[in-house]
Amino acid sequence: MKNWLTQILGLCTAVLLLSSCEKDENQIVAKPGRETTLTTVSTNVPLTLEDKDKTYVVYSWTPVSFGYQGEVVTYTLEVDKKGNEFASPKSYSTGAALTKTFTVNEINNLMIDLGAVQDDKTKEYSPIELEVRAKAALGASPTANALAKYSPVTALSGKPYNANAAIVYPSLWVPGAYQGWAPEKAPLIASGDKANTKTYEGYINFTGTDLNFKLTSVAAWSGTNYGKGDADNTLSTDGGAGNLQVPSPGYYLIKANTDKLTWSAEKTTWAVIGSATSKGWDADTPMTYDPATGVWTVTTTLSADGKIKFRANSDWAINYGDKLVDGKGDGLLEGGADDIAVPGAGNYTITLDLSKGAGNYSYTFKKN
Repeated sequence: MKNWLTQILGLCTAVLLLSSCEKDENQIVAKPGRETTLTTVSTNVPLTLEDKDKTYVVYSWTPVSFGYQGEVVTYTLEVDKKGNEFASPKSYSTGAALTKTFTVNEINNLMIDLGAVQDDKTKEYSPIELEVRAKAALGASPTANALAKYSPVTALSGKPYNANAAIVYPSLWVPGAYQGWAPEKAPLIASGDKANTKTYEGYINFTGTDLNFKLTSVAAWSGTNYGKGDADNTLSTDGGAGNLQVPSPGYYLIKANTDKLTWSAEKTTWAVIGSATSKGWDADTPMTYDPATGVWTVTTTLSADGKIKFRANSDWAINYGDKLVDGKGDGLLEGGADDIAVPGAGNYTITLDLSKGAGNYSYTFKKN
């Protein structure tokens, strides 16, 4: 009797275990899911500094299914140097979104970060080949070991530009006594817009006692030369026109309109101001001009999460900020543009470079 009861109990236990296993198996086995494909839409915008804020390429991919009921899938676009087998890719998480857009500037920085080689002499970058793929991982916050599916790899290649190189805009050169009357070596003022060939501006440091100068349309005397007109602050293209002149040595904002034949000069000194400085927005922190480098600098302590701007003559009539695109600046200054976020708390040397004409005014922070 005891033996019989033992056999019955064993049989029941086996049936229960088998039933439990079948339930567990039904819970964890996924049905076959969809794979993903990656589509590239190029805008045919050139990889140039002038077009840095334009859309360069758009990647999109199809949704992935792992076959689980109620599953959450997280997508990432991965980019790596060709031949690296995605060993250390740059990753861009898009959450549940099925697309990722890159600007010219973002692609340029990506190519440099992934190993584009820069020539020591010319400062130009060599072309680079990259590979791109979409990754779909199971889970809202997938770990490195999460189930994942990948799209086929697509190619991305290009030749990065040097972001520190000046953009070439229509320009006028400013030869004068202060630099030996040599137009081929003269600083320039620029239009700041490739479609603009009428209005120009830039900064010139006039030194010495002879403060005469002219404007030329090319870096030589063979082009159109602009001298003093009949009335104050007017220009003349007559070959016998007199010289233009500023009243005293200093760092001047020079403006010229070759359509209306007018010009102006305003002497300036420069400073930083803002919530990141110890004086806040109430007072300037003066900068010092270095004629050897042609830039203004100041070394000062900045606070975290603060902002600054650059302004001339302790006044807001001439001030520069950095125009933000999607919350990011590009290091180039524009009149009256957005406040500039500082990199963080600490002691910094701030540089202001106004030497390359309108459209190429720039700044840097260097932590000490």
